[in-house]
Amino acid sequence: MSRRSAAFVAPSYIDDPLTKEGKKHAKILLSTLQKDIAGFRDEQFPPDILRQIRDMPIYEGNLSEVQAYQQRWQNLIERAMAFYPAAYLPPDNLPLPASLEIPQFIYHVQRLHLTKTRAKESKSFGSVGALTDKCGDYTPQEIERMAAVFDSDDEARLVAHREFIDLRAYVFCRDHKGEMLEPERIRFYRTGLIVHALPDFKIVDSRQTPRKRRNDAYSNPLANNDVWKIYHKK
Repeated sequence: MSRRSAAFVAPSYIDDPLTKEGKKHAKILLSTLQKDIAGFRDEQFPPDILRQIRDMPIYEGNLSEVQAYQQRWQNLIERAMAFYPAAYLPPDNLPLPASLEIPQFIYHVQRLHLTKTRAKESKSFGSVGALTDKCGDYTPQEIERMAAVFDSDDEARLVAHREFIDLRAYVFCRDHKGEMLEPERIRFYRTGLIVHALPDFKIVDSRQTPRKRRNDAYSNPLANNDVWKIYHKK
């Protein structure tokens, strides 16, 4: 139901992509692509030929409208696919990374269910210094407790959790036979979501009642600065 993103692969047209120089070249080319996407997005998003859904970065249109808008993005999508060749391919059908900020296009959509979910961001660290660089300040006592974890085990890791409200869309599509498929759970806020709406397209908006987050496997944090809670990773 949920979708991760496709894995990065250095493009085949780069000389010696597995070497240090090849990887550096790939990163430069990816950075150039990201800048081109950002510039194009400033000009072309939100779409001028589609209709916005509620107050969300979600836009709907008929088949020809959505295809026309996707065609504007096609060159950038193809360039991105050189770095993420497994994107949208079976069996996983994983999307391009949200960090690229290319809109997600979904066709044959019958119903859209908008939700808010209590969720958490998670980061893992191998040192106290790396953790505080990302997560901010902690008391001396908390720093001491975190340092003790590494002193007792060279292989230890600390994990930081930050709770937030996650916006999601459950997208219900029909296949070529007209049968309803299992919904896809889409995180759309960073990229935007473009849907080809079928006749009798419906929207269910449940954002006023956030869904309950599942129980956390971690308790009794070593440290807590009111943003990030820190635990000894299991």
